[in-house]
Amino acid sequence: MKSVQFIKKEHIGFLYLNSPKTKNALKSEDMRLIREILDKEAKSDIYALIISGRGNVFSSGADFTEITSIIGKNKKDQELQTNDMSKLCDAIQSFPFPTVCALNGSAYGGGVEIACACDFRIAVSNIEIMVPPAKIGIHYHPAGIKRFLNIFGASATKRLLLTATKLSEKELKNVGFFDEIINEGENVIERAHDFIKLCKELSPEAVRGMKLSINDMVMDSVNTQSLNSRIKHTLESQYLERQLKSIKEKNSK
Repeated sequence: MKSVQFIKKEHIGFLYLNSPKTKNALKSEDMRLIREILDKEAKSDIYALIISGRGNVFSSGADFTEITSIIGKNKKDQELQTNDMSKLCDAIQSFPFPTVCALNGSAYGGGVEIACACDFRIAVSNIEIMVPPAKIGIHYHPAGIKRFLNIFGASATKRLLLTATKLSEKELKNVGFFDEIINEGENVIERAHDFIKLCKELSPEAVRGMKLSINDMVMDSVNTQSLNSRIKHTLESQYLERQLKSIKEKNSK
């Protein structure tokens, strides 16, 4: 059984973490595979991506058995394993199309960061999150801390990382972690699909450009040249030309 599944339907990509017996824990090879999928699909005909998990847990993050097998043995391997999660979340955040994390259950560790790296989060009810690296003596990587700060704010990020406590659905609502929580009986994938298909009717150039610009601003990595290039690209797009033509024709009637 493949630990990562990717399906395309109606020009939306569906990426599933598919190791429910291990709470969708990700080995380094899984993280690299997802990055390869993202790199390929960034050039495809999809307009959005939905990331979810199989089973009752979205993801428990990096595979704990893999982490414990390398701690104290090889510093280079430890750094590579940590970097794999950081690079995966960087790849999700910089993916050029809108992304929705369809949380089919609770998230832990790197699973929380994956959710934070997505543009939107839609979840089933009664979930919790926890980020436990301090329990085993690991300093979370800086880009991940920045992602947590952007979503949760300083106070909740400190609770997550410095006390390793669980945040409940009510607490997550209060800090704005969710875009939606589905009702009992609803399907989280179907709701994520309905939510993101709104993008289909919008300018792909504008959506892509603004997504990347927003993320650059959030991560304090704005490049003025890139920003201006994105703006220029939308002004030269066929979509804008068609819309202006349509408005002109309506006004002339």
